[in-house]
Amino acid sequence: MKKNYIKAFFLGVSLLYIDLFAGAGGTSTGVETAMVEDTKCAMVIGCVNHDKNAIASHAANHPNSVHFTEDIRTLELSPLIEHVKKMRAKYPFAKLVLWASLECTNFSKAKGGLPRDADSRTLAEHLFRYIEALNPDCIQIENVEEFMCWGDLCELGKPVSKDKGRLFENWKNHVMNYGYSYDYRILNSADFGAYTSRKRYFAQFAKPSFPIVWPEPTHAKNPNKNTLFDNELKPWNAVKEVLDFSDEGSSIFGRKKPLVEASLDRIFHGLVKFVAGGKDKWMLKYNSVNGKTGKHNPPSIEEPCHTISTQGRLGIVSTEFISKYYSGNPESKNFSLNEPCHTVTAIDHHSLVKSKFIQSYYGTGKNINSIENPSPTVTTKDRIALVSSNFIDQQFGKSKPSSIENPLGTITTIPKYGKVEVKSMFYILDSQYSRTGKSIDEPCFTLIARMDKTPPYLIEVAQDGEIPSFIKIDGNTIVYEIYESDSPKTKEIKEFMAIYGIIDIKMRMLKIQELKEIMGFPKDYILVGTQTEQKKYIGNAVEVNTARAICEATVKRIIELRKAA
Repeated sequence: MKKNYIKAFFLGVSLLYIDLFAGAGGTSTGVETAMVEDTKCAMVIGCVNHDKNAIASHAANHPNSVHFTEDIRTLELSPLIEHVKKMRAKYPFAKLVLWASLECTNFSKAKGGLPRDADSRTLAEHLFRYIEALNPDCIQIENVEEFMCWGDLCELGKPVSKDKGRLFENWKNHVMNYGYSYDYRILNSADFGAYTSRKRYFAQFAKPSFPIVWPEPTHAKNPNKNTLFDNELKPWNAVKEVLDFSDEGSSIFGRKKPLVEASLDRIFHGLVKFVAGGKDKWMLKYNSVNGKTGKHNPPSIEEPCHTISTQGRLGIVSTEFISKYYSGNPESKNFSLNEPCHTVTAIDHHSLVKSKFIQSYYGTGKNINSIENPSPTVTTKDRIALVSSNFIDQQFGKSKPSSIENPLGTITTIPKYGKVEVKSMFYILDSQYSRTGKSIDEPCFTLIARMDKTPPYLIEVAQDGEIPSFIKIDGNTIVYEIYESDSPKTKEIKEFMAIYGIIDIKMRMLKIQELKEIMGFPKDYILVGTQTEQKKYIGNAVEVNTARAICEATVKRIIELRKAA
């Protein structure tokens, strides 16, 4: 009997949480799913939020918690105080944690240069009455990093630089005066297995009997694989694991309402980064050294294209021949790769032409090979122009698919060798500021509450499928028509598509289901409200994995201290 009692004492519920600014329940979900030695170790006993649909979402998933639909500034605390007393009596060995995910919009750099709301920035000060009423063992805070810069605002609502951090220090010292010690960390949720690289400020104010503990990362952007210890970290989780690739979205071309130039610009730079390997790589890879000067002068992609020759100086046009839609007899309309290219215009009577061959960018500049022949020597440097797959499938022996980041294995001409082209590749477009986006092989960028205004998009770069009207196919020849009516960025995108053999570019906003899982919510997590409201709740939420990691680390230390005592 004594042995069983001790086990329950060690492994029972160790933490009781009050979740302020609870939203739809990111923190609460992390706490409720926290496990130590396969045993539930914490529970959320109460939550407060002013948004009725956010509370409805929280209640649908956490029905055992007491819910208060009220502004934390005006909530009558008597019912909460009585509830806490009852729960502390029911769990006498559990510690009480007051969690506050303070409003961050008017601190965050995502606000840009817009004026801040001074009243919103003072919400942290309303914690004082909760501390006095509930006397928690620990206060845990989550916010953006800029919260530590909290200071006065000028008449225009802009932060006063010389006052940076003054009000934060006053607030922090006020909390510590209740008898708490203080520590903080800037934690990246990707380090704890999340599908987003969300960096946030986490702080703990603890009574002397409560340990301040921070979780150890389980993942890393670049894990050290040469460690001699057993704590080798896993690589960051790729966001592609929670994306729905069956939904292709719609083409960026031929829309009833054309995309604005800013969106097209982001798409173009995304193509450069994720398809061509980056702006520098794209420009340098497809240009050769001048034979006379020995110098390399790559043209900027922001400038008009230079004359395209067949001497390996520019790889911007991959063709077997170039065809013009004007001039005299047929012989003058088509010209060989063995002579200099005629002037390439941007109107619809002259086209970029692409056909199937491989251009190697080393040697004499005449290394043009048909895909019907064996490949030239493939080096470990970026000297082969055809980059049309995410992996190479070697279908002989015990060979396995090979990463394009590694040197390619031997390419044979026998039929059993499968040259595999990935028909589509994807990346996520970030519409915040002028950012390019993220590879789907990395965690997603930080999601924000205003995803209705700056939604994240899934971009598909397709090499197969329905062909847009501006692409004409004649046998093995693909013609990409550029029209006078095309916007400057549309022209650039079409030129890029011609270089890389891209048939179409599709885009769609990320779905609610995808956004939920990126933030660590379970697949079956219920959200109440409009699409806009649900996106706001997701963007405002604390990432679930991080909340869980903090809770579990704290409970483990509490159990260690109990055993030692």
